[in-house]
Amino acid sequence: MSPFAQPASGGADRPAGDVGHAGHAGNAGNAGNIEYRVAHLHDRLAAEEPAELGVRAEVRAGSVVVTGTVPSAECREKLLRTVHEELAGLAVHTDVQVAETASPDHAEDLP
Repeated sequence: MSPFAQPASGGADRPAGDVGHAGHAGNAGNAGNIEYRVAHLHDRLAAEEPAELGVRAEVRAGSVVVTGTVPSAECREKLLRTVHEELAGLAVHTDVQVAETASPDHAEDLP
């Protein structure tokens, strides 16, 4: 098997009856479909409250990598739910951090 070959399952980890996004059954491994779904995710993240424009989703080696920083744990949870709704059936890796917005608890010592 070549290092770029897709697994034979072709999305078999998807629940029965789940056709993915907008009726694209069986196309989860299709690179064009993945790009379309990632673009739709970007649109949805920009349109919903709160708009998460600092989050990136990129296709890498047949999976989607979501990175960025959000202002709160609640925003992170909402973002992760949205990502999993839009990209159901795809391999998704997330590295989304919550920004530290609390004021410092001590003075900074400068040399």
